[in-house]
Amino acid sequence: MKRMRIMGLGLAAIFAMTALFAASASAEAPEYGRCLAHAGGKWKTSGCTTEAKATTEQKFEWYPYSGKAANGEEKPVIKKGYKSKSTEGTLIQLEGTGEGLGGVKTKVGCKGQSSEGEITGNKTNVATSVVFTGCESSGAKCKSATGVEGEIKVNDLEGVIGIEKFGYVKETKTLVPAKNKLANEFTPKGTEFFTEFECASLKVQVKGHVLNPQATNKMIKATTVKFTAPGGNQKPEHFSLSINAETGKETFGPELSLEAKFEQFKVVPFEESGQTLTTVQTNEEGIEANSVI
Repeated sequence: MKRMRIMGLGLAAIFAMTALFAASASAEAPEYGRCLAHAGGKWKTSGCTTEAKATTEQKFEWYPYSGKAANGEEKPVIKKGYKSKSTEGTLIQLEGTGEGLGGVKTKVGCKGQSSEGEITGNKTNVATSVVFTGCESSGAKCKSATGVEGEIKVNDLEGVIGIEKFGYVKETKTLVPAKNKLANEFTPKGTEFFTEFECASLKVQVKGHVLNPQATNKMIKATTVKFTAPGGNQKPEHFSLSINAETGKETFGPELSLEAKFEQFKVVPFEESGQTLTTVQTNEEGIEANSVI
């Protein structure tokens, strides 16, 4: 697959374009916060996705991670942390597409993964202490420079949420923000690489971006997080920047996926790669990623 590069287009520009072209979506969405019961609130539903039309429907108010609600009140998120642990028995794998090795695909499999994290802003989060265990490639145990045998340590990651796919109703040619699908993008914090490790004579470097679907419009304390990469191609791999309200055709941003160099005995280029992983994320308190606000 031919990779699209981010040529000077930062995340700030991407979200600015989302607000500019997606006229039917809120300029603020998506964002983290809490939908709390509140008499006289702006919202009818517990996910803060349907506005109240009558006084009797004014049951909930949206309080962003930080900043003021529509009623002028501030109730910032206090318990910001979360922990994540892989689901036992599911596939955990880094796989290359083979582009850098003449079609030969390299796979690194692991038995477990754990991490900690924190919501850090209205649209941002971090993942820290990310460790994969029981890792090997072609029978050779893998190891980070500072880890033990079988252990791969990942550098701290910065996350940002965006729109993966707009909620478009073809029959009425309308955008329904409550139906938007969101995704979270992770990139290494303060360094180029996600991780660097060795599996005997195989040396691996991983850089780039990784996207995963984000649970949306629900106040949740625990959720299943899935990263999928069939054939080494990460899915999803784009944020959606805009949509044509007449045709439903979306305009996507640059490709956001991992790149890995699987070097053994000779110098090879980076190739597109993907991570497959299923984890359960448990938040310290219920937090929502809202696609409407």
